[in-house]
Amino acid sequence: MTGQSDAGGGRSNRQGKRRRKRRRKRRCKRCRLDDLECGECAMIEDVDRECLRSMGVRPGKTIEVHTKHPFGGPVVVSVGRSTVSLSRSQARDLEVATEE
Repeated sequence: MTGQSDAGGGRSNRQGKRRRKRRRKRRCKRCRLDDLECGECAMIEDVDRECLRSMGVRPGKTIEVHTKHPFGGPVVVSVGRSTVSLSRSQARDLEVATEE
């Protein structure tokens, strides 16, 4: 036997290599939570206020806008399984990323 044998329990090239999936680069648009419309979802990128973190609004979580009350009223959003009411100034301080 002059060639290499597969008797040692080695894997062939086809089984030994894992195929890498090509991931599409997601194009994300960064904006403030106050800029989103009702029904839109986004990923939280940056939180400037500690009080928001205590309410469960943390970077990496998905946030959905439910209602935006008129005349500078609150913005009602859901983060995970929680529903939170934020003032407009708090919504302006939240930086989020949406898919284009």
